[in-house]
Amino acid sequence: MSLARSHARKMKPALHVQLNSSSGNSVSPSPAPAISRPLIDFLERNPRDPAREIQFTNAGGEKEAQSIRSIPETPGGTRVPDPLMNYTLRPEDMITLKKLGEGSAGTVCKVKHVPTGFIMARKHVRCDPNPDFQRLLQRELKTLDRCHSPWIVTFYGAYMEDDELAICMEYCEGGSMEAVYKRVAEKEQTISESILGKISEAVLNGLVYLHKMHHVIHRDLKPSNIVVTMEGRIKLCDFGVSGDLVNSLAETFVGTSYYMAPERIQGGKYPVQSDVWSLGLTMVEIAQMKNPFPQNLAAFELLHYIVNQPVPSLPEDEPWSADFRDFLNQCFIKDFMKRPTPEQIMSHPFIDESSKRSDEEVNMKAWIQSVWDLGSPTAQTPKVV
Repeated sequence: MSLARSHARKMKPALHVQLNSSSGNSVSPSPAPAISRPLIDFLERNPRDPAREIQFTNAGGEKEAQSIRSIPETPGGTRVPDPLMNYTLRPEDMITLKKLGEGSAGTVCKVKHVPTGFIMARKHVRCDPNPDFQRLLQRELKTLDRCHSPWIVTFYGAYMEDDELAICMEYCEGGSMEAVYKRVAEKEQTISESILGKISEAVLNGLVYLHKMHHVIHRDLKPSNIVVTMEGRIKLCDFGVSGDLVNSLAETFVGTSYYMAPERIQGGKYPVQSDVWSLGLTMVEIAQMKNPFPQNLAAFELLHYIVNQPVPSLPEDEPWSADFRDFLNQCFIKDFMKRPTPEQIMSHPFIDESSKRSDEEVNMKAWIQSVWDLGSPTAQTPKVV
């Protein structure tokens, strides 16, 4: 959904006045941060981006499909009707149904858009008055708006609510992979290698899409940022505004250091191969249903451990295939110059074999519904974050 469909509009008068007053007087006693005029203009009047339509038209082309397997907005290549096409997203039209989770990036709630009855996930991110933050924020909102892929959660729009930015995204009712594996562990079950293959495959498709189509690196890949629908579709979230922006401007490693690649910990640039390292850690964690690093380390001890100690591995006495083990070994090459990119590792036998398995052979829909006991009176509600 284009940001214009939510923001080629007039904001509610009270909100508009509040934003103008806070931005026009830097010494205002109001606790709300000063929101820059360009950001306000962007949220209010961002025109429909024609590149979005062009991108969708070109995305399913044969050349791109060879490397990304498909890029259309839906697996079938057809557009999903947009229930919010003719509506402005406003705080007074939202009802909070339940809190889904909370992390360093913000609070996520399940909300209902009253005029349409449409259900979304809404994340609140505190809007820093720093001009650099707001320029980056505007750029990242544009990126979110232009993403159309079955492996990326859909962005429906954003609006200001007091001193926070409310980002409205697709609600994936199956929850995060962190919530899923914890649920499987509670049931004393395991996650099969064929399921892990489909998760890895979907994540890589998402990473390749972000990189090739938008020149974006995820930077915060972890189980809580991989979500699943009750149809069994695996999608990536928090690759921009609510993840990287908050962490980079706060200059903190808290919450994400477990998944950082050695080159990032050592202060180097974040190459696309860093996402592959994070994918390896993510898949080990999902397979083992626990974080692979010692949990009693202080922050700097953990960073030293990641850089200097042997990489995580699956126990030798467990029946994982040689292909899966080698796939993880490739993810964990400490020299990022020798580590494959997401596109390169998609040709690994583990991913290649997974792509050959049909939906009937690996029924992701049946799997996720069994995880949450869909239809059972004791069914639990999964969390997104």
